[in-house]
Amino acid sequence: MKKIIYLLGISLFAISCEQPEVGYISDNIHSLQDTITVPRGVFFTSVPPAVEGSTYPMEWAITSITDKDGNPNTELQDQHEILTWTAPFDPTTDTTLELAMKKLKLSPQPSIIMNPVSGEFVFTQASKNVVTDDFIVNVNAKNVRGERQLDKFTRIKMGPFVPVEFKTEMRSRLQLGKGGGVYDTGYNYSVLNDNDPKVPGVLNGTDPYITITKISDEPKLAIKVKMIIADSHGAALDPSKVTFNMSGDKPLQNYHDNTIGVVLDAESTTFGLPAPPFPQYARNYGGNDAYLMYYVTTADAFTVDKAAFEAANGAKDWSVYTDPATGKIRNRAYIRWGVKINDTGTWELKMKIPYTTKN
Repeated sequence: MKKIIYLLGISLFAISCEQPEVGYISDNIHSLQDTITVPRGVFFTSVPPAVEGSTYPMEWAITSITDKDGNPNTELQDQHEILTWTAPFDPTTDTTLELAMKKLKLSPQPSIIMNPVSGEFVFTQASKNVVTDDFIVNVNAKNVRGERQLDKFTRIKMGPFVPVEFKTEMRSRLQLGKGGGVYDTGYNYSVLNDNDPKVPGVLNGTDPYITITKISDEPKLAIKVKMIIADSHGAALDPSKVTFNMSGDKPLQNYHDNTIGVVLDAESTTFGLPAPPFPQYARNYGGNDAYLMYYVTTADAFTVDKAAFEAANGAKDWSVYTDPATGKIRNRAYIRWGVKINDTGTWELKMKIPYTTKN
């Protein structure tokens, strides 16, 4: 009997000395995106994968990439020289081209990088050189408990290079003044987003109110953007008639505060950055709203074309908007841009204000 108790004690002691299992790694780690569609030539990130309760920290790595038929393909991992920002552009400190250039580096980079901590995919501007359209990515996930080889983790489809993205709603608006700084919307013309049917006309120069066109391939690595605000007939304003849209004593976000080396001529304002995308910086907003830029025109910039307005929209009572001292319609333009330009060279952003004639 004593021998049995002794042996049982030894067994329990041995069990108590075994190390407990540490951590957990799921058999169901997976990408939340079965297919990631990537615009060529644009910095782009995927969403983090699902780890299904696996213990952090995780360590992620791409193990191989194939084409859609399973043939090995290294195009996404081949390196190409691209100009990259090593730190965020900040116009409050990067006040000259020389200072901003210190944050730029021409270096060889692959088109795809996997964040080893978060598991997100990062796609760089080098993807502009990728020829194949369809890829399968295999990855490895590892933590303190073990590792999982995740073949066919996700599919990557390469889309065309998108020089201009319509990130949020743009507006060309005629405002009618009641006096005392109070304005009503007289007429609003907008382009909502990338899916707006007006977009092709904006890009090919045929839209009646807003056009965004590339006018030169120079500069090769940098970007210049020329803003023209015009009446409804296309006559451009002197830039002195285009002012900041104020919120209290501070201007709303605008291109002047977000670029380097603003240049004025009789009909336009040209903004510069040493590398795209444009704009690079958002003082007040995040997400898609980071691309909102606001201006208004002075009260003496335009005369309202009442005949054209009524021909298109019907008769209107103008009395509440008529200045008794001058007999003219009080008005101004409300200007709101919301685009991102990913390409180099010189671009023209032109906005015509509906039913106006330049003074």
